[in-house]
Amino acid sequence: MKLALICGAISVLIAACAFVALEYVTLKLPKLVISPNAPLAERTRALEDWFDALERARKFNGTVLIVREGNTVFEHHVGFADAATGRAITSRTSFNLASVSKHITAFAVLLLAHEGKFTLHDPLVQHIPELGRYDGVTLDHLLSHTSGIPDYARSRKLAKRLEQDRDILTPAKLIGWLAATDEGPMFTPGEKENYSNSNYALLAEIVARVSGQSFADFLQSRLFTPLGMHRTAVVNGIENTNLLEDRAIGFRKRFLYFGSDVPDDLNRFDGVAGDGNIYASARDLIIWDQALRQGALMPAEAYEPAYAPGRLANGEIIQETVLGKTLQPGLGWNVQDFPIVTSYGLWQGFSNFYWRDLENDTTLVVLSNAGIFLRTVMIGEKLVEFAQTLSDGQQQSSMPAQP
Repeated sequence: MKLALICGAISVLIAACAFVALEYVTLKLPKLVISPNAPLAERTRALEDWFDALERARKFNGTVLIVREGNTVFEHHVGFADAATGRAITSRTSFNLASVSKHITAFAVLLLAHEGKFTLHDPLVQHIPELGRYDGVTLDHLLSHTSGIPDYARSRKLAKRLEQDRDILTPAKLIGWLAATDEGPMFTPGEKENYSNSNYALLAEIVARVSGQSFADFLQSRLFTPLGMHRTAVVNGIENTNLLEDRAIGFRKRFLYFGSDVPDDLNRFDGVAGDGNIYASARDLIIWDQALRQGALMPAEAYEPAYAPGRLANGEIIQETVLGKTLQPGLGWNVQDFPIVTSYGLWQGFSNFYWRDLENDTTLVVLSNAGIFLRTVMIGEKLVEFAQTLSDGQQQSSMPAQP
């Protein structure tokens, strides 16, 4: 018996060591050395060499874009938009923004509030009366993740049921699940913060009900088309699936960190949007960045609440810890370093990093359809170091950003 226990313990230890070794190899990045005093052309060449090394090591598959004051400083595309067909990523490729979508949903809510269609203090049940069990929840609670509404994306029971029924979650089915599930309410609204994708999927449904359009059509007609964001749209398992001509398909390794490439794209949760499932190209996110800065669709001051840290009912500022870093969430943004704001996204094979310096007019986009989230963030943070070395005098060799 003792021998069996010892052998079992050794096996577990070997497996744990192998996993740690794989984690280290997977997350270890090639060394990047860039002198902040070197000419811009020299620094961008160093970045290009670094991404060539990442590509050779198969540690990045996606697109990167850095823009300062309307000029493209660095743009690079690596790998496949669709691994099954070998279709390459280009500047036209649209990626699932995952949770980066949330700040766009928040913008739609603030826009309708600015137009007087509702207030952020409106009760949820005023707009979705089917959810009477969540009495006391307001739109503001949904925006700040302080509603106490459970996260559908974490429900194994719901996932199992959808799989068994070969069904796709829709807004109506989400509302039906929330009305009946034994998983909520989780706490009194405003008492705590609990990140829940359900909050933003419900906000998207409210936008649809109040505007009289589908959420997808509202964003298209009021945001994306007016701005010329032609490679941006709501896409999910039941809507606009074939709308985008160059849509990235998510994929991953068959055995976590090794093996052949297998699809890791939309799943049975993906009949809703607002919390995710807005697709965009990196260049379109630059257009969006400039629209927010300039107040192109709504006065900039009306959007300022998006950059304010969320608070609990007792006035305490909400804080989260992600990857060892303390974050203060705003409305879809991390605002602890304001006037620098960031947004991260992770869903299926997609992982994204969106960084904006509002004071120095610099924007960084990293979009991947086959990324390990932590590695994508690590790459993004390395690029932030580069972006923060930029100065006006070194912009002369950069090119105007292209649509």
